[in-house]
Amino acid sequence: MSLSRRALFAGGSSSSANFAQLVAARGREALVAELGPFGGESGLIPRPHQGEIRLTSNENPLGPPPPAMAAIRDGFAGAGRYPSNVQPSMSDLTSAVADRLGCAPANIVLGAGSGELLKRVAQAYVSPSRHLVTASPTYLATSGVARYLGAEVQAVPLTAAGMLDLDAMADAARGAGLVFLCNPNNPTGTVHSASDVNAFVRTVQRTSPETVIHVDEAYHEYVTDPSYESMAEAAPEMPNVFVSRTFSKLFGMAGMRIGYGVAGGATIEKLQSLALTMNISVPSVSGAYTALQDPAYEPREKRRNTEARQFTVDFFNDHGYEVLDSNTNFIFANIGRPAAEFRSACREHGVGVGRDFPPMEKTHARISIGTMDEMQRACLVFQEVLA
Repeated sequence: MSLSRRALFAGGSSSSANFAQLVAARGREALVAELGPFGGESGLIPRPHQGEIRLTSNENPLGPPPPAMAAIRDGFAGAGRYPSNVQPSMSDLTSAVADRLGCAPANIVLGAGSGELLKRVAQAYVSPSRHLVTASPTYLATSGVARYLGAEVQAVPLTAAGMLDLDAMADAARGAGLVFLCNPNNPTGTVHSASDVNAFVRTVQRTSPETVIHVDEAYHEYVTDPSYESMAEAAPEMPNVFVSRTFSKLFGMAGMRIGYGVAGGATIEKLQSLALTMNISVPSVSGAYTALQDPAYEPREKRRNTEARQFTVDFFNDHGYEVLDSNTNFIFANIGRPAAEFRSACREHGVGVGRDFPPMEKTHARISIGTMDEMQRACLVFQEVLA
């Protein structure tokens, strides 16, 4: 599928489906993992084959809420303007996020997805003399930038229960430039309680006060564990704590590349200094701003995901397979065989599942949560493949 102005704005269900695929970016992470960052350039994101189910990249299978999708389309009318000169503008979105978190706009930074913010944080705080502390396995963007910058990466293995080893990470943080804490964690889906995270932050601030703690909350909106609490509202008052979030997951805008971060003023100023001026597109701003205006959307979408996730967890448990306790829109299942073998077999039946996640790729597979219908059909495939 090529993206032309005619195809983008033409009516009809086919063009609408194409546009929704681009906005939601279903399968993009898997495509990049297999073919490299420009692997899909010739056809952008390939459309699924008839009946294909993509459970590879933790996207929202429904895409953005309808009002946000309409705002994205309408946003193209302002394509001749910079994103600071339209309504809603980048400033409007920044203020909307700040109001949501109860802080000042000066405590908010926007990014082209949270991925750009992860890159900027690494650029700002790691170096050959200031190492990075992270987990293994966890989201790898920060580690990749740190290694590119010549910094040491200390990747702390997970606990036997699949949780981040916060005590070991705190010990490794002494003298570090940055600690990356993914909560809930990708690819395991596990989440730490508010008391555990706060204790970890206090320990690092006491033993290594110059170390910056980056808490990535990309899956915050999906959490159902009552012990969890976001760090975002407290971050502006906590020295050297930065929290990132994204519109790619629950809000379904993975293809629009828009995220945000919150921290104290000094941290935000440093990260702003590394940003490309006006790095967010007009349609992205419009869609994100509109999505925040509907208070009923988030709980509704969270319920949908929770029900489909529980159905999938129950399937694996009922068939004797352990699943780590997920608070996200994916699960990490111990299938007792290499993920590559499982992935290949599922693909032959029209179901895509996640890439390898060392060092657990010999036993565990990550499976994104689609619609209930997709998960019901996918579980029939899983049953056949695992038999």
